[in-house]
Amino acid sequence: MNVDLTKIIERTTLDQKREAARASKKPRTLKKILRMAERALARADRAIAEAEDVLPPQPPIACKAGCPFCCHIRLTASAPEVLLLLTHIQTTWAEDDVQGLLGKVRNLDGVTRGKSDHKRAQQRLPCPLLKDGSCSVHQVRPLSCRAVASVDVGACREAYNARMESGVPMYEPQYQIANGAGYGLYAGLAQNGLEAENIEIIAALALGLDDHKIGNKWLKGLDPFAPAKS
Repeated sequence: MNVDLTKIIERTTLDQKREAARASKKPRTLKKILRMAERALARADRAIAEAEDVLPPQPPIACKAGCPFCCHIRLTASAPEVLLLLTHIQTTWAEDDVQGLLGKVRNLDGVTRGKSDHKRAQQRLPCPLLKDGSCSVHQVRPLSCRAVASVDVGACREAYNARMESGVPMYEPQYQIANGAGYGLYAGLAQNGLEAENIEIIAALALGLDDHKIGNKWLKGLDPFAPAKS
């Protein structure tokens, strides 16, 4: 691996761990956690841009709006990222749209809960946050979404048609950087005793849109997202 790239990944991971630890130290507030989550996404984006300068993707990244082939698999995120998503939806979407999403995720949760990555790929159900083929929450999409950057849209199409049985060539530095930021985030939370496990997005949205106090419950050290971990 390129030495400069290794340094970018290590710095991103360690900086995120330190910030997550600071934000989750008692007394905790939802405002601090949400700000930390926003900064984690921005940190990953900056590091990815830096990596592209050091090691440009060849061929160029093919991902763009209106290309949702990868948005049909099981997606997980950390609790702060889920809470950021919920806050964004509840504060920027019209109430009718929020209720429409709640109905959609309840229905999807009924057929996806507990399914493995393989089973979910076989189901090939679209992410409930897609709108007209594009991500409706793109600015606050989780690190696991930011990690994926294909360099071949044809391969994405083939993988989608094969229900993810075939591989897709990705820009590996982006994957490693986003994962590094995620590892740092989890490590910082765990340092202060907060739940730090992957949460499945559809189940998490169903839970969170139904319970506006879910963030405060999580801050108290409870595990309100437990049903979304199966």
